[in-house]
Amino acid sequence: MWKKQWGIIIAMFIVCLFLPTVHASAAPELKVKVSAGFDGKAKYGKGGPITVEVENNGTSSFSGDMVIDTMQSYESGVGEVFPLDIAAGETKVVTFINSKMFDFNMYGTNTKSIFFYEGGWKKGKEIEHKGSQTVTVAMYHDDTKIITAFTDNIDRMSALKGMQLSNYPNTQLIDASKIAAVKLPDESAGWGPTDVIIVDEYPIADMSAVEQEALVNWVRSGGVIIFGGSDHISVESGIFAEHLPLTLSAKTTVEPDAFNDWTQGEGFDKEVTIAQSTLNTDAKILFASDSNILAASKSIGKGMVVQTAFSVGDEPFSKMHGAHALWKKLLNTVDQSMISGGMMPYYNDPMESMRWTIGNSNEIFPSFKVSAPLIFGVIIIYIIIIIPVLYIILKRKDKREHTWWIIPSISIAVSIFIFAYGARDRIGQAQVQQTSVFDVDKDGRMTGYFVDSILTNKSGDFSFTAPRETTLSTYTPYSMGMFFGSSNMGTNAHKRAIMERDAAGSTLHLRDIGYWDVATLYGQTSLDIEGSYDVDLTVKNKQLTGKITNNFPFPVKDVAIWSGNKQITVGDLGPGETANVNETLKTSSLLPKRSGNSMNFGQMPATTDDLMKMRKESLLTFSGEFMSSQSKPAIIGYTDTPVVPVQLENAKAVTDALTMVTQSFTPKIEFSGNFTVDPEMMTMSLMSEISDMQPHLTGYPANMYYFSEDIYVQTWKVPDDLMGKLSKWKTMEVSKIQHQLYEISIWNKVTNEYEKVESKRKITLDSVEPYLTDDGEVKLRIEFINKQHGNEAQVPEIKLQGEVAK
Repeated sequence: MWKKQWGIIIAMFIVCLFLPTVHASAAPELKVKVSAGFDGKAKYGKGGPITVEVENNGTSSFSGDMVIDTMQSYESGVGEVFPLDIAAGETKVVTFINSKMFDFNMYGTNTKSIFFYEGGWKKGKEIEHKGSQTVTVAMYHDDTKIITAFTDNIDRMSALKGMQLSNYPNTQLIDASKIAAVKLPDESAGWGPTDVIIVDEYPIADMSAVEQEALVNWVRSGGVIIFGGSDHISVESGIFAEHLPLTLSAKTTVEPDAFNDWTQGEGFDKEVTIAQSTLNTDAKILFASDSNILAASKSIGKGMVVQTAFSVGDEPFSKMHGAHALWKKLLNTVDQSMISGGMMPYYNDPMESMRWTIGNSNEIFPSFKVSAPLIFGVIIIYIIIIIPVLYIILKRKDKREHTWWIIPSISIAVSIFIFAYGARDRIGQAQVQQTSVFDVDKDGRMTGYFVDSILTNKSGDFSFTAPRETTLSTYTPYSMGMFFGSSNMGTNAHKRAIMERDAAGSTLHLRDIGYWDVATLYGQTSLDIEGSYDVDLTVKNKQLTGKITNNFPFPVKDVAIWSGNKQITVGDLGPGETANVNETLKTSSLLPKRSGNSMNFGQMPATTDDLMKMRKESLLTFSGEFMSSQSKPAIIGYTDTPVVPVQLENAKAVTDALTMVTQSFTPKIEFSGNFTVDPEMMTMSLMSEISDMQPHLTGYPANMYYFSEDIYVQTWKVPDDLMGKLSKWKTMEVSKIQHQLYEISIWNKVTNEYEKVESKRKITLDSVEPYLTDDGEVKLRIEFINKQHGNEAQVPEIKLQGEVAK
């Protein structure tokens, strides 16, 4: 009997001992492999594709969610969710677009960013996996130019290899076939790893409609695409056909001297076949020889479409030594054209700058302010009621023994009243503040950035939805949750924010938000709202006159003309309304807009009006650096109509929207007599003569820079509309020269060399023509005296005096 019982006990023990092993052997065993960017390359602050291969080597299936933390900075990011059902022995591939790449392991933190939750991310259990634990990619800064080539044979683009461009000491060439082998991006952010796309007789039209739309939206956001000459370009270019700068016709040939003259070299020794071409509307010639247009450009939004009249991959062009020099000349010309058009390179990441400009002011709600006079008045009345009035009433009634419960009851009632009155706006429903800024592009679209902050009236999760091509992310603000619940701070991004996507768009879940807490999300978007400012302004003898019409479908308040760091007030305009302008200027023309940096960081607004002013100042600061053309004046205005396509899903909220709408423009200028071109009217660039790198702008004063190298070239560019109207140049003044720090010389186009100038604070040149090129450029060479260490210095400014053609 006992033997039988002991046998049962031992058998049960053995079963219990091996049961976990049996259970484990039946569990899914996941192995992960990750690739990201284009050919493993990505740019800091730009989007890019991520591909994840998941292999189940276990004996049971996996059903749940894969969550990938896509960090966008050290304090921002979300967890992307991908539902997965993988049978035993099965492999699945997930490809998605990350709106902004960030190397979280750049300092060796080795943070895990890939997670699996069996049963789903909401209530499921996390399981471990093998293989890649995080997303890794080779990250490049903006000093590297990444070029992607669509071509049947990458050897046709061999002239692009090892190229050094102005301000780009390094280049990377990527074969687009490596991208297409995985999946072409179907969102504009997916093209973020590249700066330039070259199309060499490749059928863009064969891409899907969604992929083509993503590509053209990438160009609109600031990308450059170059089409080489082709016999079937109008068909091959697909969606870009209507944006091509040239119409090609019959074939002809061009002598090699045409290319040698443009590149200032001798690398071309054979004729090149070209197509005769005509310039399309709004296009600009980049390279021409006699009557032959060899390269032209056309702007789309903030980007550019470039087209050549010759094949960039066919021989003999692609194999001649001069092809390398021509590509360098063409790409540098395109960069300069982008800069002269107002697309200055960013010194900071706009998404990061939003955190400290728009984001800070957007997280302050009017309901934070409680009326001090009211609270003081209630306390005074409370004291009066409690002490003399209560005493008199109770004495007359001979009920003074009830004081013990009446006084605490009145105290509780007054406390509840003060609390309810001060928190009345926060108790009923959540509050959402939305601050955004949009540029009006030439094609009628509006592109911009937004920040949404929610002040909760309960704890829990809050969900926001947005359509495709609208990015969503979040950062952790200084949280009130430490007092009213759990804080948003967390080790992993998906612990505080989860992103779910579908065909319609995306949903961002802000997780575990505390009671009366503030949570913030931000992103980029584009709108198809048809409308613009209709601007008809003329400057004559320093007098600005004309009209501005609001063609938007919504009213615009506080419309102003942004010239320099000043705003000329116009007023409020309803849809279709027009305002007349008549203002006296201090300069001969309107100036390119400049940020005034007028924000008062750290100060809490005292009134609702102060808060509105603070939000507008934050928009001005952000817009001055990142929005609209940096080389033109702008029209700005504000609307309280919610235009950002982001919606709060699972809660009711009162929304307060503030949107700045900006549009660059070129005023008409009527000249007469003498005319002064002030430095504020010109564009200026600084570049190292050795490494083609820019100095670092320190900011105070505005033209103070840190120079890490010995010699720099400063280039001033007179606007094209002025060059053609000034018949005679009289004098050039060069001022703010710090001759104790550096020596300067000026480029003489006649002698083809630099001439040294006097060591003075300010000099005046009576002869201008030798120093002003036909393109309206003046070049100063700055050579520092102290060459052992870097230098911090102001740069010279120039002023030109001319006479208007009669």
